[in-house]
Amino acid sequence: MAMQPQFSATFLADLDIVCPKAEDGKLPLSFVNDLEDAYAHARAFSLQQPVISVADLTSLAEDLSTWRSHHQRLLQQCLAKIPCDDPLLGQVSLFRTMDYGRLETAHTRTLAWLLGDGEHGFGNRLLEALLRHLRKGRQIHHIQVDQVESEYLVDCGPARTEAGRLDVFAKGRWEEKGNEVYWLLVIEAKIDAEEGEEQLSQYDDWLEPCPQSTEVIRVFLTPDGRAPRTNRAEWKWKVLSFVDLASVFRRVLPDLQDTPGYHFLRYYLTGVLQDICGCPASISPDSKNPYTVVDYLESVLDAGETEDGHVQSR
Repeated sequence: MAMQPQFSATFLADLDIVCPKAEDGKLPLSFVNDLEDAYAHARAFSLQQPVISVADLTSLAEDLSTWRSHHQRLLQQCLAKIPCDDPLLGQVSLFRTMDYGRLETAHTRTLAWLLGDGEHGFGNRLLEALLRHLRKGRQIHHIQVDQVESEYLVDCGPARTEAGRLDVFAKGRWEEKGNEVYWLLVIEAKIDAEEGEEQLSQYDDWLEPCPQSTEVIRVFLTPDGRAPRTNRAEWKWKVLSFVDLASVFRRVLPDLQDTPGYHFLRYYLTGVLQDICGCPASISPDSKNPYTVVDYLESVLDAGETEDGHVQSR
């Protein structure tokens, strides 16, 4: 079996900045697949004769260096505006002490707990913020949450010997343009594992009988916001990166400082940023990968910058 070409994380990060971005902020999966094929053919052809000159590579290196320098400057500017207790600067990861920093079930169960109205004292603030992010631009009001569950069992049909499990399941109502709208949110998260064969399609089949009046929001949550490997025929799942999730929760964090779960959430976000997203524990403009850090900081700053130029804190 032919080996798939491998790309370094630095190259992919630089490429994602240099190339035009898709609507969801990431390179389209079809483009990445085509690039893999082109790379394989180019490498085979290069064994016969060189097709890329040293001058071309030098020019590319200069362009990528310019982009990196640009993001290093942005990082330095952003770091001056965030408070010292921002989760990005934290030293304690909630799950890393147990070697659970990238354990999917630890994160999905915690995510469901955070989104629900539990003993953390957040009410439904985090879920409301996530829904508004997923439906950005919509005028939704008076969000009510009726149910939030982790590992929600679903019947995937007689052909399946085992029931499926949705990582996070939630439902409720909101008001939009004077009308009451029922909504249903399902989140499937993958950190290091791939989704099962036709897994998302099977969840789609289970969701199919939902009334047309119910707005179904399907979220595929991954470290980099990648598209699903399967279920390409009919695109229904909205991709979300853990950086996006951390940014959404971070924007709500200042309003939760008097709640019992405030520090739990801070440590959780630190773990997400460091253990899943790859942000270093010690942030500086010379960090190996400034792009993810800048994405997080710009999102937080755009939403929460005050008149004095600093982000809201405790």
